[in-house]
Amino acid sequence: MEKITILGAYGTKGSHQETSSFLINDSHVIDAGNLLHSLDEDAAHIDTIWLTHSHLDHIVDIAYILDSYFTLRTKPLKIMGLPETIEAIQKHFLNDVIWPDFSKIPLSNTDQMSVVYENVELGKVYPLDETSSIEAIKTIHTVASCGYIVRKNSSAVYITADTYKNSALCESIKKYPEITALVLECSFPTDMKDLALESLHLTPALAEEEISCLDRELKLYFNHLKPTFVEQIKKEIYSSQILKNAIILDDGDTIYF
Repeated sequence: MEKITILGAYGTKGSHQETSSFLINDSHVIDAGNLLHSLDEDAAHIDTIWLTHSHLDHIVDIAYILDSYFTLRTKPLKIMGLPETIEAIQKHFLNDVIWPDFSKIPLSNTDQMSVVYENVELGKVYPLDETSSIEAIKTIHTVASCGYIVRKNSSAVYITADTYKNSALCESIKKYPEITALVLECSFPTDMKDLALESLHLTPALAEEEISCLDRELKLYFNHLKPTFVEQIKKEIYSSQILKNAIILDDGDTIYF
């Protein structure tokens, strides 16, 4: 069966929790919060990372996949993201200050550079293979950000990544009947709504508001819980009449199309 594997499900690292990353297929991932620990040497075969935004919990393993498996890589690592995200990576991360600028470092056995960058266009459908594609949808966060609709054959999964309430969510779901599952972030418990607003994240109460406009049932998944608040957030989700059938994702879980 076609699937997406959750490599990292949480909103920050904990003693047993890893940060955001989704394995779409053998060579494509969304975000890079946890590649090495989850994939081991298979991380050397990742060709393309589709970034949702520039925050550390979504980009951190870009540094280590390049450093740890430099000699095993046979083609450049393509980093896809919104123009603002790419600019942030180049200026503040892979910049020869925080970490080497691998876009200037050739691979071991070729003249090609270790990293190439490409801007993502919102609303453009990018083919991944013969049966799969990906499309970026704008989200609401403290930096430029997007979620992704991943299509395989006749079904699709919508991964919001970090976001506050966003009218584009219901618009996209109504527009694309092939979407059968939604991965929605939920970072804080409801009594921390002020922090959620300040950081532009969701709580269970805000998630209820966010999906109230849906005109059909979807498989609902939650990710990006902050480890400190996991039990409180779970309690709120499972006691909600609207959210109680949702699945709260963990590292290593699988979503089937």
